[in-house]
Amino acid sequence: MTLVTAGCGMGGGDDGGDGGAGQGASGGHVVYAEQFAPASAWAMETNDAHSLTRAGCLETLVKYTAEGELEPMLATEWTQVEPTTWEFTLREGVTFQDGTPMDAEAVAGALSHVLEVETPARAFNADVIAGVEAADEATVRISTPKPDPLVPLRVANANAGILAPKAYEGRQIDIVGTCTGPFTVTEEVPQQSLSLEANADYWGGEVTLDSAEVRFVIDGATRATQLQSGEVHIAKSLPVANLANLEGDDNLEIAQLELARTTVMLLNNSRPPFDDPLVRQAIQQAVDTQAIVDGVYEGAAAAAVGPFGPDTDWAPEGAEAVAPDLDEARALLDEAGVAPEDLSIQLLAYNDRPEFGDVAAVIQSQLGELGVDVKIKGGDYAAMEPDMLSGDFDAALLSRGYLVDVADPGGYLLSDWTCEGGYNIAHYCDPETDQQIQDAAAIEDTAERNAAYQELAAKLQEEAASVFLLHENAVWGLQGDVEGFQPHPLDYYVLTADLAVS
Repeated sequence: MTLVTAGCGMGGGDDGGDGGAGQGASGGHVVYAEQFAPASAWAMETNDAHSLTRAGCLETLVKYTAEGELEPMLATEWTQVEPTTWEFTLREGVTFQDGTPMDAEAVAGALSHVLEVETPARAFNADVIAGVEAADEATVRISTPKPDPLVPLRVANANAGILAPKAYEGRQIDIVGTCTGPFTVTEEVPQQSLSLEANADYWGGEVTLDSAEVRFVIDGATRATQLQSGEVHIAKSLPVANLANLEGDDNLEIAQLELARTTVMLLNNSRPPFDDPLVRQAIQQAVDTQAIVDGVYEGAAAAAVGPFGPDTDWAPEGAEAVAPDLDEARALLDEAGVAPEDLSIQLLAYNDRPEFGDVAAVIQSQLGELGVDVKIKGGDYAAMEPDMLSGDFDAALLSRGYLVDVADPGGYLLSDWTCEGGYNIAHYCDPETDQQIQDAAAIEDTAERNAAYQELAAKLQEEAASVFLLHENAVWGLQGDVEGFQPHPLDYYVLTADLAVS
């Protein structure tokens, strides 16, 4: 991944009242503007767990670093003791923020809770994890239905985060005082904010800040405005439309980070017209992905070469974006026996991603040149997801992190591109591909496994399983007095023990 920073001012917004950006006292206070509000009452199997990790509260057995390495976190070592059994040795002397010990029984209980929920996590569920138990007071044993080299990566995911037993006693998860991280939640204003203070007993050592606040600011333009006014110190996922203005502010630092994330126009493979690969390929040929990158993202992205970014180990060597060719698109439709003017597609474009409205409009225009009628439907992602999962849609835009569930493409491929995958919104189903994906994810040798992923990426692109549009950059904004912050390629950590304001 590549990090590009713009702006190098060292100012700090206003002079800061209570909680305002720009405080420079020892210890200090940081306000972080988070993109998504918790949507599932902090259920650990949902994306809420990732928000709690970024808040510096929730921790996992294993840490996935910004450099793509696995490091000890709540576990100090791990071993595959048998083909289907892994053992994790817990860090000594760690207590939850309520004072209870983090022992093997507590950890096994936390992980078992995630396995038993009605809608399981994509990275850590009963299909890939057979069970979790305490082998002794300091050792947790995880068993799998079949050999799985990805288990350490699975427990590095926020969905496998560890909370105190008290957290699971009520009807919903209790996050107050039940984490192990550098910050403890002191107050929650539902859908608005979290107040946090430094964990004085943090196992990782001294926490530099005294306190912090996480604000849930859904609108990207509002996040940008609050950053520039000094109301917040750190803001994530800033709209590209605000970049020029922000980069000209000497009080701010703007960081762009290549993400393991691809925006795709999902085509519903389960019903006409997209059950015909020729029609999918025709749509793929008619979409100019570079025009979308240039016109909508203003360079803060790259045209997609398939599901994986071109600089990754999983993209086929020399892979390139599909060049638009309307004549080829018409020929493919003719071969399929479909007249362009007979195609009418509804394209879902959720407004949680502010750029999607513009992306949809560009696609509407491009397919219009082919003679295909495209109607755009906007709305919140949460409202659209049930129809998308059930297959009640034609096409939909989706921003998808291919390492978010498991920091290896195997997790993404299994969940998104197998017949029974838990997040197979494209409803792509090919038994041969299923077997290829399962075989690839089980390969122990990393280089050999990556080569298998390259073959799968090429197959999904060639078949136009859906139209891969672009590989995204994350745009972060910081007040100039923020120290110790490093954007993470998987958006895993923000509030850390080393974060400070000068």
